[in-house]
Amino acid sequence: MGLTRSAFAVNSDWIQFVLSRFIWFIIGPVFVFFAMSAEGFLTGTNMINLLLHASVLGLMVIGQAICLISGNFDLSAEGTVSLLAMLAAWMMVPEQAWSGGGGWEVHPLIVIPVILLLGAGIGLFNGFMITQLGMNNFIVTLAMQLVLRGLALMLNKGNYISGTPDLFNWLGEGRISQTHAFIVIGVLAAIGLHLYYRNSRFGQRVFARGPVGIALAYIGGGVFAFGVVWALLGWIGDIPVQIIFTGLAFVGFHYYLTNAKFGRQLYAVGGNQEAARASGFSPKRTITTAYVISGVLAAIAAWMLLGRIGEATDKTGVNLTLETVAASVIGGVALSGGYGSILGALSGVMLLSIVDNGLNLMQVNPFWVNGIRGTIILAAIFIEAQKFRFKPRTTQSRDPA
Repeated sequence: MGLTRSAFAVNSDWIQFVLSRFIWFIIGPVFVFFAMSAEGFLTGTNMINLLLHASVLGLMVIGQAICLISGNFDLSAEGTVSLLAMLAAWMMVPEQAWSGGGGWEVHPLIVIPVILLLGAGIGLFNGFMITQLGMNNFIVTLAMQLVLRGLALMLNKGNYISGTPDLFNWLGEGRISQTHAFIVIGVLAAIGLHLYYRNSRFGQRVFARGPVGIALAYIGGGVFAFGVVWALLGWIGDIPVQIIFTGLAFVGFHYYLTNAKFGRQLYAVGGNQEAARASGFSPKRTITTAYVISGVLAAIAAWMLLGRIGEATDKTGVNLTLETVAASVIGGVALSGGYGSILGALSGVMLLSIVDNGLNLMQVNPFWVNGIRGTIILAAIFIEAQKFRFKPRTTQSRDPA
C-alpha cells in the first residue's frame, strides 16, 4: 500500500513537472514546424516582424496577467489603446492636414505624459467601480471597452488620422544599432540568468556547490547567453526600440512581482481575499493598483502601436483583449487568480505570435486561423485544469524550472 502511494506521488510529480512547463514543450516543435513549412519564416526580417507583434501584445499581456493574478479580468485594455492612440494623433496633427487632426499641434513631450496619465485614470476608474462599488469586474471592464471605443469613434467620426511627429514615433519605429543592442540584450540575458538561478531548483543546486560552483555556473551561463545574443543580432540586424522596451518591461515586472511587497500582496489577494485581509493586506488597494498598472501599460501600447503604423483609427487595437487573456492562460496564469508569472505569460505571447506569423506566411484561410487560435486556448484551459488535479493551489510566484 505504501509503495503504491509512493509510486503515485512520483508519477504526480512528473505529471506536474510536465504540465507546469507544457508551453515550452509546444513552442519548440511549433517553431520547427513553421521553419520547415513556411517560406521565409527564418529570415531576419520575419523574425523582426514576429517580435514587433509580440511587443505590443506583450505589454498588454503584462497588465492582463497582473489583473488575472489578482483574481480579476481587464477587458477594457483594447478600448484604452484605441482611444488614447486616436487622442494622441488628434492632439498632435494639424487641423488642415488631409487626415484631419484636431489642430492643437501639441508637442509630443506633452502628449506622452497626458496619455499615460489618462491610462492610469482609466485603470483607477475601473478599480474604483470594482472595489468600492462592488461591481462585477468582467462586466465593468467589458462596458468600459465599449465606452472607450465609442469615444474614439466620436473623436474621429469614422476617419483615420495620420502624420504624427517623428519624436513621438521613436518608440514605435526607432531602431538600436547592433552594438548598443548587444550591450542592452546582453545585460538583460545576464539578469535573466541570475533570476533563473535564484528561482529554480537547478539554481538551488548551483548555490549548494559553494563559491567555485557558483562562479563556474555564472561564467558558463554568461558566455552561452552572450554568444546566443551575438548570433541572433548577426542574424536579424538592428533591433527596433519597442522590442528592447518590452523585454525590459517583462524582466522588470517579473522581478518586481517576485521580490516586492506588492507582488506578495497580489498573489495573496488572488489566492484568498479573506486570508489576505487577515494578514494585513488591503485587497481593494491591491486590485485597484493592478488596474492602474494595466491602464498605464495599455497607454504605452497605444503610443507604441501608433508610432509604428503611423495612423490612428477606431479599429486600432481591435481583438487584442482575446489575445491578452489567451496568452496569459496559455502561459500558466490561473483565471481564478493567485497563480502564474510574468515570464510564463511571455511564453504565451511568443506561442501566439509564432502561430499567427507562421499561418500568415503559409497563407492559411483566416477562418482556419481563428479555429486554430480557439483550439490552442481550449488546450491551455484544459492543461490548467489538470495542473490543479495534481497540485494544490498555491500563491507561489516563482517560476518552475
